[in-house]
Amino acid sequence: MKYVTNFFRVIVGIIFIISGIVKTIDPIGFSYKLEEYFGEGVFNISFLENLALPLSIFFVIAEVMLGLLLLLGICKKFTVYALLSLIIFFSFLTFYSAYFNKVTDCGCFGDALKLKPWFSFYKDIILLLFIIILVLGLKYIKPVFPSKIRITLVIISFVFCCWIAYMGIAHLPLIDFRPYAIGKDLKKEMNDGIPPEISIIYTMENSKDKKQKKVSSEEYMNSGIWEDTLWHIIKTDQKIIKEAVLPSVHDFYIECDGFDRAKEVVNSDKFLVFTIPYAHKLSIIEKAKLRKITNELMQKNINFVVATNDPKIMMPIKSCITDPTTLKTINRSVIGLMILKKGIVVAKYHVNDLPTIKQIEKL
Repeated sequence: MKYVTNFFRVIVGIIFIISGIVKTIDPIGFSYKLEEYFGEGVFNISFLENLALPLSIFFVIAEVMLGLLLLLGICKKFTVYALLSLIIFFSFLTFYSAYFNKVTDCGCFGDALKLKPWFSFYKDIILLLFIIILVLGLKYIKPVFPSKIRITLVIISFVFCCWIAYMGIAHLPLIDFRPYAIGKDLKKEMNDGIPPEISIIYTMENSKDKKQKKVSSEEYMNSGIWEDTLWHIIKTDQKIIKEAVLPSVHDFYIECDGFDRAKEVVNSDKFLVFTIPYAHKLSIIEKAKLRKITNELMQKNINFVVATNDPKIMMPIKSCITDPTTLKTINRSVIGLMILKKGIVVAKYHVNDLPTIKQIEKL
């Protein structure tokens, strides 16, 4: 039992640390996922939507720290039961998502690894079993390293997590796992999907003895049954052999005056895309900053578009409509900027770090 407990101790600790760090890099992304759960279409607890970001920060850092505490053997009883509570909570969420098909991605590993709902649930059940083993073998969990080293590691890790989360909120995530990351070719990403493989199933009936059988379109042609006048097709069905895979970028459109400018954007030598997922949340200062830079771009004849969820709110700044989910995926900022060259993302900026016109011209 001692060796089994410590084996699962390492496994659980590493999984929680990796899962937590990935989300700590992008706490805003995880807050969007919490908003989905809090929304009207799922649990309908809208008063928690405004707390999504603080809760996101708490959960992602807690995951990392609990995983570290488990590995170090610090406060073992608190740590193991906290992990048990956390995994029971996550198991409920993933089961609800899978069974009712409400949230198609749990966000367990942020945008770094997308898991299907049922797979996420099974993963949580396995982790739950691992943690139950830890509860049963609690006495075998012993501290590692001297006390001073353990405390130092915990403090450094906590500060480091806070810094990573701060960077992801006040600037941009240190690592971008999304399909709009710097270096991505949007033209390629928009066409990397795989169509479904479909087989036609024929229900055949023998006109002599009225027997029926089902054959695929391949069997129908290869067996020569189509030449037998006694057999007739009475019903046709479709069987999906392989599900379609959507392109990495499948929802990129920019509707301006009734026309989609997405192709123009990805085919231009240089094009700037300002993203505003929540126009109503912009402050006067942020609007003024956007107006200043867009006026300068017009004077320099640099191609740009302001993509937002509600162009009316942005007046007098002329803007176009884009789905807010797409806008949130492109950039984690109330005002984001993505610069493209022939469809390749060459730079991205947070509203706190918008470049000067000279910097833009040099790109």
